[in-house]
Amino acid sequence: MISRRHSVFFKLHAFFFLALIVLFLLFMSALHEQEQQKFHLLAHRSMELSRIIDETKARTCMAKNQELSEAGFQVIKAKTPKCEAIKLPAPMQSKLRSRNVKVTIYKDDSGFIYELAEGHCTMLYRDTAESKTYYFVWFLFFALLGGLVSMYLLLWSNLKPLKHLYEQIQRYGEGEEIVNTPNLGKDEITLISNALHDALEKQNKLKKSRELFLRNIMHELKTPITKGKLIVELEEPSANRNLLAKLFHRLEHLIHQMAAIEKMHAFSLSKSPKHLESMIQTAMENLMIEENRVQMSGCDQTIMVDSELFTSALQNLIDNAVRHATSYPIHIDCDGETICIRNSGEPLKRPVEEALQAFVTERGDGGLGLGLYIAQSVCDLHRFDLQYGYEKGVHNFCIWFRERK
Repeated sequence: MISRRHSVFFKLHAFFFLALIVLFLLFMSALHEQEQQKFHLLAHRSMELSRIIDETKARTCMAKNQELSEAGFQVIKAKTPKCEAIKLPAPMQSKLRSRNVKVTIYKDDSGFIYELAEGHCTMLYRDTAESKTYYFVWFLFFALLGGLVSMYLLLWSNLKPLKHLYEQIQRYGEGEEIVNTPNLGKDEITLISNALHDALEKQNKLKKSRELFLRNIMHELKTPITKGKLIVELEEPSANRNLLAKLFHRLEHLIHQMAAIEKMHAFSLSKSPKHLESMIQTAMENLMIEENRVQMSGCDQTIMVDSELFTSALQNLIDNAVRHATSYPIHIDCDGETICIRNSGEPLKRPVEEALQAFVTERGDGGLGLGLYIAQSVCDLHRFDLQYGYEKGVHNFCIWFRERK
């Protein structure tokens, strides 16, 4: 399971959230800067207005109004009811007092109004050259925000198939067949998904071909083996008869082992609640082991397993313990979390890791070298732990029922 902090979706969300914070801070900084620029512009326009008034005192009203109009100022008779006075920063107010004219700036729905008071004379002017500077900042903010959200949604939609692909791979690992649904996109994730589906389709064809081949071989071998066993039973007791019976028994056991291996590699687990003691009894009956050779205790629990495969694993572990035991009975003990199969015997002649491999056996022990390999493979399919220990002349194989993560 992917942890949240390692998920690419978590990193995408974190990056988008961080980008939103940065964009918002830049927007606030731009608004503040533009507010300062607005105050500077108002002070500059006020000083320009007072300068024009001073320079045109000696001119006629028509000439004065023409120059004011060229500078972007229009004489008005009165302030509008909705106008509000704007308070400029102290440094700018001191600059405006440098001339002997008191300037007050108002804001209404139509723009800015400058009130010039000189002595008992008050004049009102509207700034017709004012530019709507705020609109650009807002436009830029929403344009960047829209682009950021669009990029986030695009990346999220492109990465979304990763979750579906991950779930399909998990189901395939559990033995389920997945339906090939080719994507029509052209990005890297789509190409990987389509390539994986193509590879899985080829692998499924090879697996089915192998399964058919093995089943045909096992079917063709079962008929002569069955006939051979019947013929041997009709023969008079002799050394050759016993040898042939043993040979046919080994061949039949090999076919059962091949069937178990074929099912394991097919990943076709069919789990259901099964009583552990009944599976042990079935394994002992298949091995035709006398009950006085086995002592069982505490195995009255129910576990969730594929009964056929797990019985095969128990059968191989019990068979291994019986064949290599130096004294009887062997012990099968369960405690709710484990089942342990113990037998007395000589130490292994090779590391247990080698003994768990396929077709690894000791000379003359009569085995096929598949028993422990099958037991280990079945435990791996169930995500169980198979552990081995040897102490004071006792071999101990334990299966832990908790699933590995």
